[in-house]
Amino acid sequence: MKLLITGCHGLVGTNIIPALSSHFDIVPLDIEEWDITDRNAGEYILLNHKPQFIINLAAMTDVDGCEDRQEMAQKINSDGPATVAELCKMFHIPLIHFSTDYVFDGEKAFPYTEEDMPHPMSVYGATKLSGERRIQEIHPLSIIIRAQWIYGHGGDNFISKVTRIAQETGAARVVNDQWGAPTYARDLAEPIRRLVETGKPGIYHIANSGSCSWYEFTKEIFSCLNIDVPLAPIPSSLLDRKAKRPRYAVFDCSKIQREIGVTMRTWQEALQEYIGNQ
Repeated sequence: MKLLITGCHGLVGTNIIPALSSHFDIVPLDIEEWDITDRNAGEYILLNHKPQFIINLAAMTDVDGCEDRQEMAQKINSDGPATVAELCKMFHIPLIHFSTDYVFDGEKAFPYTEEDMPHPMSVYGATKLSGERRIQEIHPLSIIIRAQWIYGHGGDNFISKVTRIAQETGAARVVNDQWGAPTYARDLAEPIRRLVETGKPGIYHIANSGSCSWYEFTKEIFSCLNIDVPLAPIPSSLLDRKAKRPRYAVFDCSKIQREIGVTMRTWQEALQEYIGNQ
């Protein structure tokens, strides 16, 4: 089966493509080859490559930057996915689209299921939710994956940033009032493979199991890397960020186990493997 993957040079694409290449013929494209907001280019590409499945990873993921560039965020995170969905419908191609935990406000006290009502608090979250809804309206048999707290090889991520700060300054301060599930991007490959093969439409929450605060995640990172520097927990209000983040964004991932037989390993196990492969 031929899979066309947009946004291939991002963190998710960089980590899942090697694994998916063992099972599928991959056509990796980034913005230089296809800006997903360009319908004419997309039509030409699909006619040329004739993919049997499309995975859309293209997105504007600068959460605070979206607050300053709302029109661009809308164009990339909502209009672009809608264009991809229209083309997929035209060519009868199944679609997997990636979304985020930022579609929720984080006010729940227990894990979010796919049935919970979204309520984004940021431009990023609102535009990603708009993209989800437009895809479902245009191409109802699409698959939407919501992932969270992603890290992996081949790009800057929370782990690389916090370790760099620790090494450069000899200390680190990390928020302790936001909870989620750190997710190794490579661990997304197997559920994606199963979803491509089964083609079961709908929304799926996918993350490594368990949960922690960013502070607890950092403690585990430093422990695995034997980094011994002062680490201080701080409230997120001290960071004075432009975009609000969900306070509690832990996912209930029981649907992927129930529907496609995938059980995600713990975030601690995934972190140890990631660090061991650096």
